[in-house]
Amino acid sequence: MPRGYNINPITLGDYLKQYRLENGYTTFELSLELDVYQTTIYKWENNESNPKGKNLNKIIEFMGYDPRIHKPINTKYYELN
Repeated sequence: MPRGYNINPITLGDYLKQYRLENGYTTFELSLELDVYQTTIYKWENNESNPKGKNLNKIIEFMGYDPRIHKPINTKYYELN
């Protein structure tokens, strides 16, 4: 697992970075996919700014879900007797 990799993402930037790393994208490649500057990706991932409007829609389309409302599912397993 890469250094600086947040196993439990909290912010939209955390989710974006986690998704990018899991799918093997560099910040440059992601910037091309989303049609934004590479520095913009850096600022989003480091929570220096937040995507708005059309950029947020691009992220949702790219990731396949809205990271603002994504909640990790905590599943507990119980043994039935």
